[in-house]
Amino acid sequence: MGNFRALRGIWPFRFAEVSGISMSPTYEDGDVVLVRLFRERRENLPLAMTVLVERDEIPGIFYVKRIEKSHGGAYWVEGDNRDPSAQERMQDSRTWGYIGAHEVRGRVLFRVKRAR
Repeated sequence: MGNFRALRGIWPFRFAEVSGISMSPTYEDGDVVLVRLFRERRENLPLAMTVLVERDEIPGIFYVKRIEKSHGGAYWVEGDNRDPSAQERMQDSRTWGYIGAHEVRGRVLFRVKRAR
């Protein structure tokens, strides 16, 4: 699904473990990434940025996705995995549609540890 198993760290930075294959091959299941949480809503994020998403409908569940499009303060976010069989199971804008800027919680800075 591309969600994070846990968020731990010191504000505004968090370490998180990637769960699922939606961002493969960029991030694999079990990778640990460093996320910088946003202090406030961000409306002009660049395309191709990898972000942390928390949907209003599913509080407490976080997803790592890439911004593919933006329109009027909303974002279209998708996982990097282009395998059609994996895409059928993914949770991203292909099932959600555009998401509000307030649902983008932070930016993935880099992978700290690669999954084995």
